[in-house]
Amino acid sequence: MERDALQRAWVAQAQADADRGVIECRMCKRTSSLDEAITLWRNGFLVFAVCDRCSAKHDVVIRPTGAGIEVRGVSRGPLVVRGTP
Repeated sequence: MERDALQRAWVAQAQADADRGVIECRMCKRTSSLDEAITLWRNGFLVFAVCDRCSAKHDVVIRPTGAGIEVRGVSRGPLVVRGTP
């Protein structure tokens, strides 16, 4: 699926979920209630949502660009990858 088609599908699903009072976090994909998330709405449509858990662990920057909205998230702590030797 193309990136634009995937974005349109996410927006349609996010709007349907928001109408029910829930969102899917764009970072961890966990379902949360609207009162446990930071949301960005544009022209009455939900365009981005991040749960409180992810926003507590990341610095999230949202800014408008000529092509739309840019969202960047940077972890506040190190990423620890553990594997078996």
